[in-house]
Amino acid sequence: MTFYILIPLGIALLAFGGDFIVSSSTALAKKMNISPMIIGIAIIGFGTSIPEIFVATNAALSNSPDIAVGGIIGSNIANILLVLGFALFLSQKNVLPKISMGDLSVMAFSTLFLIYLMSLGFIGGIWPALMISFLLVYFFLSFRFFNVNPSLDENEEKKNYFQILGLLIFSFIALFYGSDFLIQGLVGLAKKLNIPESVLGLSLAAIGTSLPELSVTLFSIIRKKSSVALGNIIGSNIINILGALGVASLVKGSLEISDDFLLLDPYILIATACWLYIIVRYGNRNPRIFGAISLLSYSVYIYALYQ
Repeated sequence: MTFYILIPLGIALLAFGGDFIVSSSTALAKKMNISPMIIGIAIIGFGTSIPEIFVATNAALSNSPDIAVGGIIGSNIANILLVLGFALFLSQKNVLPKISMGDLSVMAFSTLFLIYLMSLGFIGGIWPALMISFLLVYFFLSFRFFNVNPSLDENEEKKNYFQILGLLIFSFIALFYGSDFLIQGLVGLAKKLNIPESVLGLSLAAIGTSLPELSVTLFSIIRKKSSVALGNIIGSNIINILGALGVASLVKGSLEISDDFLLLDPYILIATACWLYIIVRYGNRNPRIFGAISLLSYSVYIYALYQ
């Protein structure tokens, strides 16, 4: 199959797989009496980050580290500017909930840690194990201190464990093949148009793997569950860095980071993290203005990538 078919097919499988894994993991979490806060940050955040984990690992094993690293950096930028920006643009006032500064601090730490690894030029040695360990500690502390029993809705009560398990298996199959098709398509497109793999990772791969976050965030806003929407963005950005890059570099043994990423992306990562803090503090005053600024900023960023 040509990249014209592989790229949209891969993105479609990632979107459907991500959507199913979010719904099934949420149903499983609620049946196990895990709180809505944990569901938003940890469970759904992990679920929507699984496409990034698959794509990053597949890209690393396919000797395309620029797509792996670019996909994670681009996805984190897209989550804040594109996904959250689009949701805010469609929202009314007072849509943003209060959120723990602890979670924002962990996201900020993860972002700075990624920039440090970018300056080293590789992720290897003890770093992958430390990244995954830190993520597991973060999950443990979240479950330990913020877990309260949630209520099940009628549809979730009707689902049994076998149905949920079946959905999870289907989701993983869709994600596996979706990530494989997307990587093959992007590599083919890069060779055909002489576009650097790092640029495709930061743009097409990032947007493709951010589709589950976009779906969850929009539906959460529509259903007036904004805490889930914001928790999903923060949780996903943390897991993308510590989980996706950690797993990809651990499986590969070492992951090289191109110098191309040092020209612009560290500053964009810091700027978007600061912008998220500003949104959390002041976004309720006029969310549509903040959403419009975010979308415009993302458009400028994508335009700059292809210049």
